[in-house]
Amino acid sequence: MNPLARKSDIFTENLPEEVVLYDKTNNKVHCLKKTAAAIWESSDGTRTVDDLAHLVEGKLGAPVDRKLVLQALAELEKAGLLEAGSGIDSEVESTSRREAVGKLVMAGSALVATIVAAAPKAHASNRGPSTPPPLPICHNPPDPPPPPISHRPPGSPFAPRKRF
Repeated sequence: MNPLARKSDIFTENLPEEVVLYDKTNNKVHCLKKTAAAIWESSDGTRTVDDLAHLVEGKLGAPVDRKLVLQALAELEKAGLLEAGSGIDSEVESTSRREAVGKLVMAGSALVATIVAAAPKAHASNRGPSTPPPLPICHNPPDPPPPPISHRPPGSPFAPRKRF
């Protein structure tokens, strides 16, 4: 099995701790942790799971084993980020899911998070082509600034004098 990343109609934004993908075909945004991002970027259809583990380990400078790569590939496939027919599920089933999930719990969380984005037409339908989006309304106004503090000592010639 040589997984192949789906890259058509996907826009990529690299951030310091993750990669954000926008899937134009189904209006979904995917946030990939470093490990999943490295696996997705390296899945060119020529590399095996073991090749990906070694390659990602070299990129990240941290140990990456076959089980973690398989779990990331399963999440990428579930998110629709791999080309159809990769056969990832059958290979993931042959490994222990309990071990893979335990490894993810120790790593912090899932490798791929997906949210559904609003369709671009829904936002633009109520405005003209050059009208910017409305600014968010602040419901909690900021606190007023504190009154100025006088730094003059009480007995100084510049201290305010009492009037009689």
